[in-house]
Amino acid sequence: MTFRLSRSTFIISLVASLTIAAPPALAGGEKKPMAPAVPGFARFYQNDQAKAAEGGHLLMGALNCMQCHLPKQPELVIDFRPAPILDTVATRVKTSYLREFLSDPQKAKPGTTMPNLFASLEADDKKAKVEALTHLLASTGLPQQMRPDGKGIVSGRDLYSKVGCVACHGTRNAKGDQDKLFATSVPLGNLKAKYHLAGLKAFLENPHQTRPLGRMPGILIGKEASDVAKYLLHGSTPGVSAHNMKYSYYEGAWKNLPDFAKLKPIATGEASDFDLGAARRTNNCALRFEGYLDIEKDGTYSFHVTSDDGSRLWIDDKLVVNNDGVHPPQLKSGNSKLTKGVHKIVVAVFNGGGGFELGVEFEGPGAGRQPLGPRILLSSEPAKVGVEPIGDEPLTPNAQLLAKGKELFGSMGCANCHQLPNEKKSLNATAFDALKGEGGCLDAAPKKGIPWYGLSTTQQTALRAAIQKPAAAITEPKDVIAFTMKHQNCYGCHERDKIGGVEIDVNPHFQATFKEWGDEARIPPSLTGAGAKLNAAYLKKILEQGSHDRPYMHTRMPRFGASAAILVALLDKADAAETNPKVAFADPLTKVKAAGRHMVGKQAFNCINCHNFGGVKTDGVQGIDMAIMAERVKKEWFHNYLINPTKYRAGTRMPSSFPDGTTLLKNVLDGKADTQIEAIWLYLADGKNAMLPVGLNKSSIPLIPINEAIIYRNFIQGAGTRAIGVGFPERAHLAFDANDIRLAMIWQGGFMDAKRHWTGRGEGAEAPMGDNILNLPAGVTFFVLAKDDEAWPTQKAKELGYKFKGYRLTDDQRPTFLYSFNEIKIEDTPNAFEAKGNPMIRRTFAISTDNPIDNLYYRAIVANQIDPEAQGGWYRINDTWRMRIEANAPPVIRKSAGKMELLVPIRFKGNDAKIVQEYQW
Repeated sequence: MTFRLSRSTFIISLVASLTIAAPPALAGGEKKPMAPAVPGFARFYQNDQAKAAEGGHLLMGALNCMQCHLPKQPELVIDFRPAPILDTVATRVKTSYLREFLSDPQKAKPGTTMPNLFASLEADDKKAKVEALTHLLASTGLPQQMRPDGKGIVSGRDLYSKVGCVACHGTRNAKGDQDKLFATSVPLGNLKAKYHLAGLKAFLENPHQTRPLGRMPGILIGKEASDVAKYLLHGSTPGVSAHNMKYSYYEGAWKNLPDFAKLKPIATGEASDFDLGAARRTNNCALRFEGYLDIEKDGTYSFHVTSDDGSRLWIDDKLVVNNDGVHPPQLKSGNSKLTKGVHKIVVAVFNGGGGFELGVEFEGPGAGRQPLGPRILLSSEPAKVGVEPIGDEPLTPNAQLLAKGKELFGSMGCANCHQLPNEKKSLNATAFDALKGEGGCLDAAPKKGIPWYGLSTTQQTALRAAIQKPAAAITEPKDVIAFTMKHQNCYGCHERDKIGGVEIDVNPHFQATFKEWGDEARIPPSLTGAGAKLNAAYLKKILEQGSHDRPYMHTRMPRFGASAAILVALLDKADAAETNPKVAFADPLTKVKAAGRHMVGKQAFNCINCHNFGGVKTDGVQGIDMAIMAERVKKEWFHNYLINPTKYRAGTRMPSSFPDGTTLLKNVLDGKADTQIEAIWLYLADGKNAMLPVGLNKSSIPLIPINEAIIYRNFIQGAGTRAIGVGFPERAHLAFDANDIRLAMIWQGGFMDAKRHWTGRGEGAEAPMGDNILNLPAGVTFFVLAKDDEAWPTQKAKELGYKFKGYRLTDDQRPTFLYSFNEIKIEDTPNAFEAKGNPMIRRTFAISTDNPIDNLYYRAIVANQIDPEAQGGWYRINDTWRMRIEANAPPVIRKSAGKMELLVPIRFKGNDAKIVQEYQW
């Protein structure tokens, strides 16, 4: 089989699939080491001899065969899995481990794909060459020292067991050592012998720096890398060694710390630092920590305890800090005179609900303020805890050995697989085209001068078949995807086209926060049709940067770096795009989006019962945030998924709101499923700028006009600091700006949420609670123009002679705003009404003056486009909403400052004039 894939092809090493069995015996009773762990081969080809050649080609890529056996024919190049970059290896890995690994890779790390280059050499020759290469690698840097502490070990263990590490590497015990390997596990080897703490932390933070092309994906962020490193190296260095105090765990509901002498603990054990991860839950529980503190000087020491809820600290059975009771995080301190020597210390904390927090510090003679946890001892025997020692013998590279190491790095083939600055390949092995499939690396026993991989019999057979029987090139996108997913073992987590998926042994270790949802909440989604589902840009983002879009699922999608791009294009080509009917709306876009918001909310389809929105969490399962839906998925797929969810995910809890393509909401828009789904999509397309669905914000204080209007005077977003909100029972509302004396905005649906202004300090401006918001133009509404083409003034209302004189209310609290412009008095009466089920606003102006004038105008609207309709005094504004004018003189449409204006001349009858304006939007 040949592959026309670039050498930068995406490398995924999610889960290794290796059949673990008792190693066969060699001559002399010596056990043969574990064969190289090659995930896709073990799962898909180990027991399928009919596909031996195909499996052999996969092995060639995994073992980097063509880095030494270059083909003469370029089309025979097989994509490879890059070996670790070694330019800073000594900053991460201990010198003693480098020496051990070079001497016998399979023994130091069972399952490694690194061959033994010295397996058949005489002991002295082998030792000399290993030492030379060790000096070369040791010259790449010095290990960073890192002050260890026990905090985070419990958190690290929790992360390792949940986010996906177990799926790849098997379980580990409380000490961070290997526990159980599954059939699909890749052993990690002796990490404590291998890594410095700072080195492992740095590797987990950015694995691509060492293992490019996603061979080891990134899955941890921030402090998580440190916590997992501490857990995995647990006990290898002072300070991470271990458990340095005892703990007892209790459950119950208290308002103060209980009398522990009268209680039986739920669990006891040893902890590292005052780590709350020892608790089995975070509500209605308590922890009691006990250990010893070695005091170096007589004197008075201060102890500081921060906790949520209550806590206490005792020294030698005397209470020193009392921070008891139910409260948010708070700090309490206390002093104690202590003599030199070891003192018993006890710290207890409980939590009723909400946040759970504990921090303990101390200071005293010769000791600045610092965390107390790392200073605690498990026993009363004095001990010292300090900066992490290097952990193996110091090594200063010898110039002669360094030179010899450089020569060996090239001649023995190290440079063919590994990058090291200024080192170049000098090994030229037999060309791939000339290989016969016998001897060499395929021999069952080591031979002098030949790298030895410790291949299993099945692996040897597959490699021979691949060499002797090249197969046709893979060119079809779906076939390239399938082979790539085998090669990288994406199938360890994901099923695609009925191939792969989580295996039985590993299955229980995929966990969820919402167990009631079963496998749908635990198991990573199928990739069948992923190219038709996901937007290419978002798919690229997921592969490159990782994601955790499913909060209910502990397992995360790792990040693989920029090399992931090849799968994006392949998936897009392989998966046929979805199709669905085109939809046209009779209503304006704002009203369509408002309908979408309504359908997502609690009073309709109630999508927010299971989905978060814009970072606001629902009370339910905490499903994928709907505010990123349009960014994630393609519109066509979304439409068809809502019609028939089970077609795309069998057994899903996602309900069908449109059974058989019909809607349950007959009175929304035109009552058709296609129209309603399109409206939901358009609403979601606003992303995080979309207004929250109705009913999501449980802490809101909604003002709901029922039998009369509601006046809400406060800061309203878009209407200024002297805003007057008016909510009508007809569900059309407005905000009047009393500063600029204008109608600032109108909207439909909900009125206002008073929480911001009725709780706390009431700071800031609140946006309307409803939707379909129509912002009206800034500036004064009436003015005297000296000539027809005079520009409308831009000055503030007060500067132009306007005065706001308040408002009067009807019995049902509907206002008339009163203001004047020079000698002209204006009564502005807005009101809400319904026309054919559509909430509208009618605004009536009563204008009076003792000195009527002819050149007074009312500016009804400013817009990009104003089109008069044939009858009824209606105008279409920006081709999205309508407005009607009723006046004694016909309105005038004119251009001004790049916009269109609709001006209404005021014609007095005696001393009075009247204008009626209606808004339909």
